[in-house]
Amino acid sequence: MNDIPTALRDLATPAPRDLGPSTLFRAGAVDQVASVDSPFGPVWVAWSSRGVTALTPRFVCGSLDDFATEHRRRTLEEGHLPNDLERRITDALERGDTVDVPVDMRGLGEFQVSVLEACATIRPGTVRSYGWIAGELSNPGAVRAVGTALGKNPIPLIVPCHRVVRSDGAVGNYAFGAAMKHELLVREGAILA
Repeated sequence: MNDIPTALRDLATPAPRDLGPSTLFRAGAVDQVASVDSPFGPVWVAWSSRGVTALTPRFVCGSLDDFATEHRRRTLEEGHLPNDLERRITDALERGDTVDVPVDMRGLGEFQVSVLEACATIRPGTVRSYGWIAGELSNPGAVRAVGTALGKNPIPLIVPCHRVVRSDGAVGNYAFGAAMKHELLVREGAILA
């Protein structure tokens, strides 16, 4: 009986070295990554065949290796975003309305996905509190857990966690710094400069 796990483990074979990157991408085994210009400077974008999986300004993660490590992504190599997806991302970041950008949240926990989905409903120029999101999830006691889930948002700027503020109206923390969060909210007209 103890030999079964060992026997099953021995059956696992790694993918052949010559297996094409596009095959691995289509199978969902890896993400592709590219640098894209945005109103906030260049950003790293990782995507799967289903949508964007990670996004970080290059001032946070300067190299592809740093970006892959930061997001624990299985990236192949730097590539080129499909034209349609690049246009959607750049247009969305310029407008502040990211609803048309497909995202892929596979691999995230159920609670985090529900937090990010509630956050994605917050329209440009609007702010909501962490408590509002907890209430939307019918879990008003989960304010801290909401903050933790938003702090680990792999696709900020696309899932606009910058629109979530403290209940006292203070901007609060942000993955790329409180100053950038404030700047984003001013840019969207959600708060005054």
